[in-house]
Amino acid sequence: MPEMDGYEFIDALRRLPKMVSVPAIALTGFGRAQDAKSALRAGFNAHLAKARIVACLTECDRSNKKRRNLK
Repeated sequence: MPEMDGYEFIDALRRLPKMVSVPAIALTGFGRAQDAKSALRAGFNAHLAKARIVACLTECDRSNKKRRNLK
């Protein structure tokens, strides 16, 4: 993001009374446990690493292909 990073963004968002409980997921290129902990401490509700998302999408694609072949 050009103006601020994700941690600055979630901090600014959580300071707005109407945005305190809005769900927010940190989507990052970092997948270490400490990165997830930092995101949760910063105010995100969850942390997803891009590499994990790619793996999940790949598995979903495989499952869908198998399911189509079974019909």
